[in-house]
Amino acid sequence: MFGYDSAVTFANFIATPNLFDAFAIHSQQATIPLAQIAGNDHVLVSLWSHLVYSLTGTRSEVVYRLLPAIAAGATAGVAAAVLIQRFGIAAGVSAGLYVATNPMFVENSRDLRGYSVATLCGLLATILFFGKWTRWRLVLYGLLLGLAIAAHAYAGLVLVAHVLWIVARRSWGDLPRLAPAWAGAAAIAIAANGYILWVDVTQHGFLPKQFTDGFPSDLLFYLLGAHSLLAIGLWLSAAGLGLWAVRKERFVWVALALVVAAAAALWLVIEPYYLYPRFFIFVIPGVAYLIAAAVKRWKVLAPVVMLGAVAAAVSQVPGYTADPLALRQAAAAVQQGDAAGKRVCLIHSDEQVLGAYQASGFTVVADASQLASCDEVVVVSWAIEIPVRDVAAAQFPSRTVLAAEYPTVVLEK
Repeated sequence: MFGYDSAVTFANFIATPNLFDAFAIHSQQATIPLAQIAGNDHVLVSLWSHLVYSLTGTRSEVVYRLLPAIAAGATAGVAAAVLIQRFGIAAGVSAGLYVATNPMFVENSRDLRGYSVATLCGLLATILFFGKWTRWRLVLYGLLLGLAIAAHAYAGLVLVAHVLWIVARRSWGDLPRLAPAWAGAAAIAIAANGYILWVDVTQHGFLPKQFTDGFPSDLLFYLLGAHSLLAIGLWLSAAGLGLWAVRKERFVWVALALVVAAAAALWLVIEPYYLYPRFFIFVIPGVAYLIAAAVKRWKVLAPVVMLGAVAAAVSQVPGYTADPLALRQAAAAVQQGDAAGKRVCLIHSDEQVLGAYQASGFTVVADASQLASCDEVVVVSWAIEIPVRDVAAAQFPSRTVLAAEYPTVVLEK
């Protein structure tokens, strides 16, 4: 079943009559302003998924998870293959296992999101950047960079890292050769994300600043295996030794400085309302590089990294098949209540996620005073008007819980 963000994306940017909705042109619910949800759109994945929807009409979650899942598998495979060539079999396989079992990467690669696609495209572009430059390779390089940013805007830091590397080397003669590829990537990125940014700026889509306490440590720990404490310890030691092993490679320090600077700027200066470690998921192949370098230098680290992979995989087993939200059951509850002649109410914002499951026959409540006319209130998610929810819980004492990681509660008088 879709998660919250995926359900919003599917309802508003994919399962619609207009292909251009993949670019966040419209909100499908009159009660939801476009600026509230536009940032949820990972355009490249939405566009591909809309093509699938337009051609097949399917609403199967499995079908729409395929592209992110395939991209994740390809990322692990490509990283392993390249690092085997660079550092040897043990090092490359160890690094590939780290990518394939990293909990943050796995979790965000099995839902309708663009993180794994952005990571794969950024990785392939970086491989081309450090390879032989021919005309067609540079065209492909620019295309992959643009697609990475179209899949998730934060992948633009990959392009910035490449530019900084040229500047750091003072390879001014390379600029004319790379500039068309960079311009092409920028054009794709603007075509994909430009209107979303415009909506956010002009329609007040940016939420108030919020300081995210603990973000730097969360970023480090999630890149290195959270929620498995054992994986964090094992992979952190390997990556740290890998950094020492490649300490003379300037690009490593350029990339590391860029990631640290970007994370610090977001955390301390920009302070976005939502700031999650997954926004930096494209860094995972870079950590894999450090792990491979460490195993190449100290072979004894190979079983250490592999044990971390086992620990990370085991930590994901308990909740792997659990639904994040009871969306399908909630939609059924709404339909049943409506069919029984009840006035079924949703608290404002929940309508956007139930749209992915074609729920209808409900009334949206945005104020506690509107609850008096409701016979039943279905509380689907956490992203609602909390004061209204609390009043509803007090006024509707009979409740039925629909199980999920974040359960739905059906409230009745």
